[in-house]
Amino acid sequence: MITNRGDGQTRYMLFRLIVLIFSLVLMCQATWILASELARPPLMGVPNSSAAAAAAAGNRKQAALAASFGVVRGDLWAQDALTYFELFLNDGLMVANEKVNALAAPEARDAAYRALHFAPHDARIWLILAALDSRLDWLRGETASSLQMSYYTGANESALIPLRLRLAVQSPSLDEKDFQQLVRHDIQNIALRKPDLGFAIEMAYRDAPLQGRQLIEDALNEIDPSLMKRLRLSK
Repeated sequence: MITNRGDGQTRYMLFRLIVLIFSLVLMCQATWILASELARPPLMGVPNSSAAAAAAAGNRKQAALAASFGVVRGDLWAQDALTYFELFLNDGLMVANEKVNALAAPEARDAAYRALHFAPHDARIWLILAALDSRLDWLRGETASSLQMSYYTGANESALIPLRLRLAVQSPSLDEKDFQQLVRHDIQNIALRKPDLGFAIEMAYRDAPLQGRQLIEDALNEIDPSLMKRLRLSK
C-alpha cells in the first residue's frame, strides 16, 4: 500500500510538472505574439504610388522592430520590406535620393530575403525582390524569375498588378512566350474584371519600351479595342 501511495504521489507531481511546463510555454508564446502585434505598424498594402511608398517608409522603424520580435514570422518581415518601396517607386511625386538608396538598399534586400525564407508563398515578397533588382540593377536576370514567382504565387492579387505590370513590360523576358502569357493575364484581369485598375495599364504603357507597348496593344485589341483607343488618346 505504501508503495502504491508513493507511486500515485509521484505520478501526481509529474502531472503537475507537465502542466506547469505547458503553461510556461503558452505564456512565452502569448508574450511573443503580443510583443510583435503591439510593435507592428498598421497593416499596409503594396504601395502603388510614391505618396503611398513615402507613407509606408514612415512606419519603417516600427515594422523592423515587430519583425525582430517575430523572428520567424514571414508576414512581419514582408511588412518590413514593404516600407522600402520608396527606393524604386518614382512617378514624379517624389525625387529619389540616391545616397539614401545606397544605404537603405542592403536593408531592404535583407528584409525581403528573411521574409522569403519564412514565407516563400507570399507573392508580395517576390515582387519586392523583382523591383529591387530592376531599380538597383543588382543580379541581372533575377528580375524576370522573381516576377514569374510573383505571378505563380499571386496571379490574382489585385494589389500586386500595377507595379508587376509596370516591371513586366520592361523585362527582357518578354521574348519568351510563357512570360508573355503571364503579362497578358494581368492585362486581361484589368480589362475584364478590374476596370478600377485601368491606371495600371496606362502607367505601364507610358513607361514601356516598344516591345512592351506592342504586347499591351495586342492584348487589348483582342479583348477591348475601345480601351486601346482611349489609351492611345491619353498618350
